[in-house]
Amino acid sequence: MSSTSEVIVIGGGVIGLAIALELQQRGAAVTVLSRDYPQAAGHAAAGMLAPHAEQLTGAMLDLCLRSRWLYPEWSHKLAELTGIETGYLPCGILAPVFEQPKRYTPNSAQAIWCDRPSLDFYQPGLGETVTGAWWHPEDGQVDNRCLMAALVQATQLLGVNRIEGATVEQIQTQNGQVRSLLTSQGEFSAQTYILATGSWGRELLPIPIHPVKGQMLALRMPLKPHQPQPLQQVLFAPGTYLVPRRDGRLIVGATAEQVDWTPHNTPQGIQSLLAKAIALFPALADWAIEDLWWGFRPGTPDELPILGQSLWDNLILATGHYRNGILLAPVTAQLIADLVCDRRLDPILDTFCCDRFLSPSSHETAPLTAMNVSVYPSPVSFDPSLETIDAITPEIAPEAGNDDLIIAGKRFKSRLMTGTGKYPSINAMQQSVIASGCEIVTVAVRRVQTKAPGHEGLAEALDWEKIWMLPNTAGCQTAEEAIRVARLGREMAKLLGQEDNNFVKLEVIPDSKYLLPDPIGTLEAAEQLVKEGFAVLPYINADPLLAKRLEEAGCVTVMPLGSPIGSGQGIRNAANIAIIIEQAQVPVVVDAGIGAPSEAAQAMEMGADCLLINSAIALARDPVAMALAIGLATQAGRLAYHAGRMPIKVYAQASSPLTGTI
Repeated sequence: MSSTSEVIVIGGGVIGLAIALELQQRGAAVTVLSRDYPQAAGHAAAGMLAPHAEQLTGAMLDLCLRSRWLYPEWSHKLAELTGIETGYLPCGILAPVFEQPKRYTPNSAQAIWCDRPSLDFYQPGLGETVTGAWWHPEDGQVDNRCLMAALVQATQLLGVNRIEGATVEQIQTQNGQVRSLLTSQGEFSAQTYILATGSWGRELLPIPIHPVKGQMLALRMPLKPHQPQPLQQVLFAPGTYLVPRRDGRLIVGATAEQVDWTPHNTPQGIQSLLAKAIALFPALADWAIEDLWWGFRPGTPDELPILGQSLWDNLILATGHYRNGILLAPVTAQLIADLVCDRRLDPILDTFCCDRFLSPSSHETAPLTAMNVSVYPSPVSFDPSLETIDAITPEIAPEAGNDDLIIAGKRFKSRLMTGTGKYPSINAMQQSVIASGCEIVTVAVRRVQTKAPGHEGLAEALDWEKIWMLPNTAGCQTAEEAIRVARLGREMAKLLGQEDNNFVKLEVIPDSKYLLPDPIGTLEAAEQLVKEGFAVLPYINADPLLAKRLEEAGCVTVMPLGSPIGSGQGIRNAANIAIIIEQAQVPVVVDAGIGAPSEAAQAMEMGADCLLINSAIALARDPVAMALAIGLATQAGRLAYHAGRMPIKVYAQASSPLTGTI
């Protein structure tokens, strides 16, 4: 089969169908290639329209608000066209919390705080551990399955050529243009192509899309004649949400699992959902389970969608919507149709273009083809001297990893943190920080406050407009001491102009010989500091159970030691650190013990998100050269982790073919 269209949309989920419908309404001839309609992420969603409840910020909040404002008219037109009600309800969303916020600022001026007594009027029956809730009156919901059915019906009525079971196997390109698509049902060509394949996008293009599995279930609410539903409000709580439908179904979701393409519901996943749901609304423990399902959300490194022009002139990207595909369908369709039909590029697309994942030098390479992909800059030869540092570092650091480090919502290009102690001079420290390319520098609050030797003038030594200060509680032997010093550190950061800096590296170390952290004191201090609004980065032994407890307590990273502080022994706890990396849902920072660039690369190759290295740099014969070397090793290790090492084999295997020899 060979076919030609004006526009081909690759992907028949909610985003692909919404785009196809908008383009067809504007007069384009559209074909949709859908590989497996039932597997579309839109079927597995809950249909919440919740930019405020999800606490989105920045351009993502702006994009989602624009789409939410489109929903009333968009859903009305779909219902008029198809006769299918989408279940759109601007019902508001209640966001319960289990700890009363102290410094929480909602992203909406319309948000209303309800303490527990007033909350019982809004929604009786909540669990005893709920302390209050934010009411977001402008958020809402839509029945995602009804919406999908309406989109299918609407596209058929308007003449969209929808081909089900057509798997795109290859995108053929030539001279910076897509020439055709090779599919399981033959070759298709068009003037313009739109990639809206969701989680499967990476199978066709080198874009950073990965599947995030979500398990969900539906309960049947017991309904009494002439009585309201027992649960009337959409509840969006930490770790779970409950979405009541008008027909008496209650949607419970959802897990977020990094398990690649592992399918099916699992006992552990369903048990986790039910435990959280029962804690939130205990009465549902006795309700009937009506349905279980799962799906794959299309995730990206920064959890933002990829929208706009690709590296090919006639291929447009509309993918990576992660948790917000249903919410973003109307605005995505509008923006992409503007781009296709009117060549109008909305400025908001700048934030979501695929170029954000490429290093600067990638833009100077030839267009991507099947055999020509240049995402990372080429290695450069250099002389590690002070004269060459400024010339080299901007070219290869800190963006060579193409994925930002995000801690407590703050974004960093570099995945290396450094310190300020043990250097032979302030000048050596300054030059080393620059050479390393780091953006986070940790500072011992107690030593700065007392102007200890080596720390005089430290506050003025670094440019705190470019460097993010990480105050640490070094020297504290008890939880009480660490909490008091953390508060001093926050005030110190404010004095240096970082008004919004609530970071603290938590160290509780009563052991003066081996300097091993106290796990009990660390957990106690972390729980209190989280309650006080700190972003806590705890320094710990490589204990996977403690790491999990600290993450559950609200810490924004975990920082297991590779070996004792300042020992230079390297990674002596590799097995435990690997377990921590596998289980953690927050960044893992390997802290302490790394003594050489090779050990830094090893930690990053294991999958660590970041490193904190001080002694290996400060105590080197040439600290500046060592800082540069460790900065490069950190980047190399991260690149190697993404690239994936070759399998280890027992026997040799020739790298050259054994056939066709002379």
